[in-house]
Amino acid sequence: MGKIDFFAPKVIAAIFMLTLFCATTFAQKQNRYFYGKVIDRETKYPIASANITFTGSGLGSSTNSKGEFSFFIDTIPVYMTVSHLGYEPQRIWLDNTSASITVMLKLQAQMLKEVEIKAENEPELFFKDTQYSVLDYTVDSNQVYMLIYRFRRAESEVLCLSISGDTASSSGSLQFRPNELFHDCLGHIHVLSHDSAYQVFKDYTILRLIYASEIERFRRTLSDCVASAGDLLFFRKVSRNQLGVEFYTINRLTSERQHLTNANDEEKLKMLRRNPDDNSLMMMSGIPDGREAFQEYVWVKKILYKPNTSTLHKIDDMLCVFNTADYTLELYTLGGEFTSKLKMQVQETRDGRWTTEIYIDKIEQKAYTSFLKNGRMTLYRIDLNNGNLRRIASTPHMYPQKVKVHNNFLFYLYDIPGEGDNKHMFRQKL
Repeated sequence: MGKIDFFAPKVIAAIFMLTLFCATTFAQKQNRYFYGKVIDRETKYPIASANITFTGSGLGSSTNSKGEFSFFIDTIPVYMTVSHLGYEPQRIWLDNTSASITVMLKLQAQMLKEVEIKAENEPELFFKDTQYSVLDYTVDSNQVYMLIYRFRRAESEVLCLSISGDTASSSGSLQFRPNELFHDCLGHIHVLSHDSAYQVFKDYTILRLIYASEIERFRRTLSDCVASAGDLLFFRKVSRNQLGVEFYTINRLTSERQHLTNANDEEKLKMLRRNPDDNSLMMMSGIPDGREAFQEYVWVKKILYKPNTSTLHKIDDMLCVFNTADYTLELYTLGGEFTSKLKMQVQETRDGRWTTEIYIDKIEQKAYTSFLKNGRMTLYRIDLNNGNLRRIASTPHMYPQKVKVHNNFLFYLYDIPGEGDNKHMFRQKL
């Protein structure tokens, strides 16, 4: 008995500390608070009695008469599904991004029963010329602007074609060697050379190059601008180590700058913190001397820590930030107000790879990504309500270049083997 009495105070103290630890842990788990509202995307009116459920949990909630909700949840990240009769359900990825959520539900369209179509449309040759090669192109509304180059005479020209492929206007032979076309955030198209930038102006059947500017000044002004809405311009800035991307707004009237969000490659940042030598190479402003040092520099900066390619796009009445490092989407209003977060349903695979490309059909207001296997690209449509991916089409050509989606067509450039350096342009109906 004496021996048991001797240990009793220690046993009681241990039990007390364990109980206190469990209570503290439980309290911390309960400290995940979220609140917000559910509204009609078109009318912006509140939606009462919307159902809120969580994947893998029996917990649930609903909105009040003002469309408002609030809840505590002890496990994140987790999927939250918001649904209401007559509306398309929306699945939201809950994490530490924001405690405030504004869910905008779309009315559910009356859809006919889907019919499975096994055959895919074959691509058609959109532009081919035995003397010219397509250097670059961009699509604006229902017109295709192309930068073409004649190798034998070293001549370049800008063409404007209708969506059906008919030539609408031309610049004639340019007096300089252009490098690319640039479509800025305000909708203007520019021709860029190694030292100058020119805006393309369509004057009936003639394309004129106006407002010439020095290339470095042009890039400082417009290269980071990715979208615009009213008086707001949206910019993308890559961090020095290339693993983080900041998105911010600038008001054109007041010049006020406002932070929007950051899209970081968290896994690579953790790895970089564990490897200080890699961090030193990533932060170098120049290229190291010596063969071995240069090889290590290239391995670390170009292969081991690939640059973050996250992007921001304006889609209909929303802003979508695509974090291509973790395949998440953050949705904002055009005024920059956070609404919700989605996670793209990307399946892990050892055969092939998901690209970090995001393609936006500005006419149909749809978003796409792609999967590459053995050089062949497969296009997937992203459901902006739940992050699901739907297979749309595959390209028969290997490694298509400069891919764009416009008005339910897939456009791309391709070098046909055996036809010299003439790069042709194809389009494929989706």
